Amino acid sequence: LERELQEIDELEPDPELPPELFDSDRKEFIAEIKTQRRRVLKGEREVNNSILSAMAKVANNRMRDETDGSDSLSKALLAVRLHGEESTFPDGAPLEPGELNAYIKTSPKSKRRPLLDQTTSAPSEDHENDSWNQMLALLKILEAYGCLITGPESGESGSNPESGLYTVTSGGGHVGGLGMDNSLWQLCALGGAWDVAYESAELDNFQEDLEYLVSDDDLIDQEKEDISDIPKPQKEAENLVDYLCQMEPSEMAGYVSCLVVDAQRRADSALESFQKLTNLQQRAVQGALLSLERLVEVQRKSGLDDSIGKCQLELGSCDVVTAWASGCSWNEALAISGAAPGDLVRTLSRALDGLRQLGNLPYLPARGLDGTVRLEASGIHPKIRSLCREAANEMDRYPVKDMLPFDEAELDNTEESDEDEKDDIIEEEELVKEPVI
Repeated sequence: LERELQEIDELEPDPELPPELFDSDRKEFIAEIKTQRRRVLKGEREVNNSILSAMAKVANNRMRDETDGSDSLSKALLAVRLHGEESTFPDGAPLEPGELNAYIKTSPKSKRRPLLDQTTSAPSEDHENDSWNQMLALLKILEAYGCLITGPESGESGSNPESGLYTVTSGGGHVGGLGMDNSLWQLCALGGAWDVAYESAELDNFQEDLEYLVSDDDLIDQEKEDISDIPKPQKEAENLVDYLCQMEPSEMAGYVSCLVVDAQRRADSALESFQKLTNLQQRAVQGALLSLERLVEVQRKSGLDDSIGKCQLELGSCDVVTAWASGCSWNEALAISGAAPGDLVRTLSRALDGLRQLGNLPYLPARGLDGTVRLEASGIHPKIRSLCREAANEMDRYPVKDMLPFDEAELDNTEESDEDEKDDIIEEEELVKEPVI
């Protein structure tokens, strides 16, 4: 448009045409140029404020700083560029947002795992004995979360996991007492375990690099929270326990269902499901997400396979489980869930089983929040354990109730009918034996 405007200015006006015609065309070009410039500036602002630009800026800052992880991050970027078929970026070139966008579009999740293994997974010297390596990774994670403690004969923590002697802590006993997928995650989501070794410090470093996106008021509040000597993982776990202890048994039932119930076939979006939660449930879910991020980071650093370290937090069934534990009728529960009766029974049964397991864990006395840094997992808080027991009792009713009492009643009725039949046979035999007069 600017080139065409320049050509119009260079043309000599035709004396036979009115000069207003040229002025009108020139004004239209100038107005269109201003419009296009505004659109370009708006697009640049949107690109600069996008999450991909923020990620690229943080990554470039980390690679320029001579800190732990900067060298591995640069090598990972180089490996990704070499993995691509067409790479025109020279060595040492900064990461561009367009690269992230292209990688997301061209690399589905099914193809990202091999590349992730090459760049971020912990190296393994013995690929043939992968099961043993996964076992060592589990030991490392449990030790980082204070569920296992190395004995005095083992030397320093993590020196040689294969020859170490471990002591199971109170929190480790609770992990072993749960028959769920990734029991450590269930315990973390209930505030009974946290990253005592602070292996997830990289997440906090990443958060600090994003501080330029936070308002000044939020930074002041964050500085006030950082004054405490308690590590962030322990502080987050204590806040989560505080929210959970304030819940009603029905709210606890709904929250536990988020940890044990699989996603429904036709579930609402995560935002819609989150809006249906109570205030305490929303706060607990937000606290659980912090624990989830830390656990996933520690599992990744330890080289644990995703299939073993699966962490689940599904909100789709929380509202119906909460309502059922509150005493709603079966028809009301069907209307709330919108699921088939069989699917709803399965959902409520899974939640009930999870509550029973948590309620049957060994009792551990509560520890006061006196600002002491703890190096062991404390296990399930006794108040939370009591809430799980109460919630299980409230949910244990037909058609979710255990069918064993009904079976016992049927057996009793069957035995009574058999005894009646035997009495009738005996009476008939006695009548036959009597002489006829």
